[in-house]
Amino acid sequence: MGLVDLLLQSGGGDLLGQIAKKANTDKNGAEDLLKNLGSAMFGQVKGRVQSNQHDSTGLEDLISNSKYAEMLDEPSRHYNDRKMQDNGNDLLGYITGSREGSREVASQVSQKTGFDISIIKGLLPMLAPLIIGSLSKGMLGGGGSSLAPSNNSGGGLMGMLDFDNDGSIIDDVAGLAMKYIF
Repeated sequence: MGLVDLLLQSGGGDLLGQIAKKANTDKNGAEDLLKNLGSAMFGQVKGRVQSNQHDSTGLEDLISNSKYAEMLDEPSRHYNDRKMQDNGNDLLGYITGSREGSREVASQVSQKTGFDISIIKGLLPMLAPLIIGSLSKGMLGGGGSSLAPSNNSGGGLMGMLDFDNDGSIIDDVAGLAMKYIF
């Protein structure tokens, strides 16, 4: 199961309903929006991990924290939690690197989907913990206790992000982005 699929199935589909409500759209529109947001945010994680200019240790520590993986089971418990919204804003820093990075993600997704950028900016803090939780489930196989990847392409976060096990995540980043652009 892919990382975006984990988001789509989060809370038994409840996340799609919440996004539909916040974006004033139907479930199909919410699914398109979530796919594009998920793809963009996972792409940001990959870019940060792959870059020699960024230390991904903090990100790996967050991913190993099982509380985010558990949120995928019942995300509705956190939608209106102000503390979790603040936490989501902090997590965006790990995912995108900066406020500017978050704005860039929102702008790109807005252009691709046609949704207003303010709606997307409002969804980012809600989704950030779920993005970390999806990565955690992907790495930990749903709740293990080590950062051993679920595939055989190397260790840690880089290994987990190398979907095709070829030793490079560049093609995986491009493929993930292209999947939702066209």
